[in-house]
Amino acid sequence: MNEVTVEWNEEQFKAYLLIYAANANFSETEEEKELILSKVDADVYKKMHREYEHDGDYMRLQKILAGVDRLGYSGEALSKLREEIRQVINAEGHHDELEENMFLYLKKLLS
Repeated sequence: MNEVTVEWNEEQFKAYLLIYAANANFSETEEEKELILSKVDADVYKKMHREYEHDGDYMRLQKILAGVDRLGYSGEALSKLREEIRQVINAEGHHDELEENMFLYLKKLLS
């Protein structure tokens, strides 16, 4: 199998990652969408959302890992990403078990 690569810039990566987080419970709420749009450009959001919808879960995770690698995230930058993921899953004022499990999984991936 070929290694997955992405040519995203930081904003595209962040949009994809946050869209992934928002959809952890298979439903992206208006509050989650608004929070993501406060962090990325609307056109970038739309483009990355189309890509997200086209990808399966395995490909999504592979692309996230490839993005972390390509953009050289480490230390404080990864910590900031984890905090932004937490903000998205808490955008409704609460989160469910699916969202919490996804957060713990992404936290481990982004360590």
